[in-house]
Amino acid sequence: MAVAETAGYPVKLQSGDSANGVATIVGTLLGQNFENFPERIALAKRTKRPVAVVSTDTDQACTIMFRDHGAVVHDGIVGKPIVTVRASVDQILDVSQLKMKAGGLWPVGFFTKRGMGVLGQILRHKLVVKGLLTHTVTSLRTIALVSVV
Repeated sequence: MAVAETAGYPVKLQSGDSANGVATIVGTLLGQNFENFPERIALAKRTKRPVAVVSTDTDQACTIMFRDHGAVVHDGIVGKPIVTVRASVDQILDVSQLKMKAGGLWPVGFFTKRGMGVLGQILRHKLVVKGLLTHTVTSLRTIALVSVV
């Protein structure tokens, strides 16, 4: 099932209609973003390694694989993700509200009230981004790709 078919860059849920909630949320965010911000397709194509999102409140996870022809969102952890985000669904939605510029390399959204709250949660290990320091560019790109602003 394709969540969105935008500008030749579909977002597909590997499990289709039976995809878990986190995969559905992430797939929907990505699909809407590629529709509203087609320039992010090039950014997605440059993200070559898998990225995982784990919901701490639902115990569900998904892995996003960006390819040249589209993105695939798998249920669970697939392969060896370079970045893994462990957060509640509310925290995931908060992150999606952070504005990013320059393909994520200029994280202006972190300098807002919401952004400071997200940074505080990261510092207190309530929102964990495994790979944030070792794969900073991919971590910031991921935020830019799910950001709806």
